[in-house]
Amino acid sequence: MKWLRDHDPGFLALRRAARAAVVMPAMFAFGDKVIDNPALATFAAFGSFAMLVLVDFGGQLRERLEAQASLAVAGALLVCLGTLASRSTLLAAVSMTVVAFAVLFAGVISSVLAGASTSLLLAFILPVSIPAPASAIPDRLAGWGLAAAAGLVAISILWPAPARNPLLAAAITACRALAARLRADVAYVLGSASAGEWEAAVAESESAVTALGDVFFATPYRPTALSTSARTVVRLVDELRWLDAIVVHSAPSPQVDPSGSHERACDVKSASALVLERGADQLADSRRDPDDLHDAQAELARAGEALEAGTMQRLPRGDGDPSMRQVVSALDPSFRAQELSFAIAQIATNIEFAAAADRRSWADRLLGRQPRGLATTLAAAQERAGSHAARQSVWLQNSVRGAVGLGLAVLVSQLAGVDHAFWVVLGTLSVLRSNALNTGQTVVRGVAGTAAGFVAGAAIIALVGTNTTLLWFLLPPAVLLAALVPATISFAVGQAAFTLTVLILFNILQPEGWQIGLVRVEDVALGSAVSLLVGFLFWPRGAAAALGQALARRTQGAPAT
Repeated sequence: MKWLRDHDPGFLALRRAARAAVVMPAMFAFGDKVIDNPALATFAAFGSFAMLVLVDFGGQLRERLEAQASLAVAGALLVCLGTLASRSTLLAAVSMTVVAFAVLFAGVISSVLAGASTSLLLAFILPVSIPAPASAIPDRLAGWGLAAAAGLVAISILWPAPARNPLLAAAITACRALAARLRADVAYVLGSASAGEWEAAVAESESAVTALGDVFFATPYRPTALSTSARTVVRLVDELRWLDAIVVHSAPSPQVDPSGSHERACDVKSASALVLERGADQLADSRRDPDDLHDAQAELARAGEALEAGTMQRLPRGDGDPSMRQVVSALDPSFRAQELSFAIAQIATNIEFAAAADRRSWADRLLGRQPRGLATTLAAAQERAGSHAARQSVWLQNSVRGAVGLGLAVLVSQLAGVDHAFWVVLGTLSVLRSNALNTGQTVVRGVAGTAAGFVAGAAIIALVGTNTTLLWFLLPPAVLLAALVPATISFAVGQAAFTLTVLILFNILQPEGWQIGLVRVEDVALGSAVSLLVGFLFWPRGAAAALGQALARRTQGAPAT
């Protein structure tokens, strides 16, 4: 259990795997044994895998259910389109290319679409790779709908995931610790707090900011990518660390200040602490009335204006010109306080955006509608899409590469007369990465994992024979492993577990023994070869190379495109 906790913090992968291990075999059994419809059973099984394993929406339970329902509707449309295009080899390849590019590139507009891209692609790959007439659409839709309904129930009652965000919690803690530090600064300057109390507040704030940085660098990307609220919280990390640096540079010392500058600077610090406290409350409960935060911001603005006016009135004066040291000494408290208030204002603005983003409806999230103060829906979509329309965009490159790779996989599999064309396309999707080198490395792992799964599955089939009853008992643990090990062990082991699952699944439908596993290895190898070819042909460099080039341009003074 300790090993699993270390490799799967919060048991997120285990949660998805356990649901799939219950739902996928149950839906497959219902379609195969109760309804006696192999097509329905196949789409119910893979639909369950797509909606319970390949995507994991965040947020409150209501939001997750809305997301799953939207995914089900979009997937149903793709099932229909894929079936209609499956009868023509050319139409199947072209439609796969178009749909794949649309799905992959749409992720730059909506983080929800980005997180669900693999599930949406699977909803099209499965029907377009298995040629069937239009009359097969009702059975296929019924299987997909059965999986969607079961998925909604599973998410609601089978180990429902708590709505939590470790980065947000760390940001809230850091805001409150920095507010306490500012109040301790004020108390120390005014003589109402001891050095020990001030040092304790400093240590607590430093610990909170350090913990925030640790959580930020240790947190993997969420399955649904970075939403608007997530991006604002990410910006908060840098701003809170910046604020911590400002506070450190303006470390107080108790002293008599006849000019009153320190007193006015203390007023700014107190107002800043209030903004941080109200901001933390707003982050903790995005539904609360933001008026308290607005009032604190207004108080900070008044304190800043009073400090500025007082500083200008009390600049050193005398018969001779004051020395530069005197002028700087007089301006230093004001400068540090103004720097502090500017950082606090930035933080408060981001907190408002984060809370407003959390208050959006699911429809607004899906369509990429931004909170007031950010760009409008159309403008934001155009800006995001336009920024990635250049040839240098890694997102565009990956979208084109993925689309061409999947379209080519459909074309090759159908021209070659492969019996299980679905696995060729799925193999391409599994191993295609952002550059040719990584694709090659993943090909090796993918084929090796598939071969290992084939060996294990063949051994099991050889022992079990055609006794499908035993295979039914082996299916749930196989699904559990297929869903769990990619996230906790490696991609290659995940491929092995998935191959074992497929071998069991198809031997239940049509007992053919170990030979079907060999076909799976051949198909995945063919799909991997396609992905490797596409990786070499289309801009064979990934995000790391693009980042290196951008940094080189910055170093040389050229604009980074």
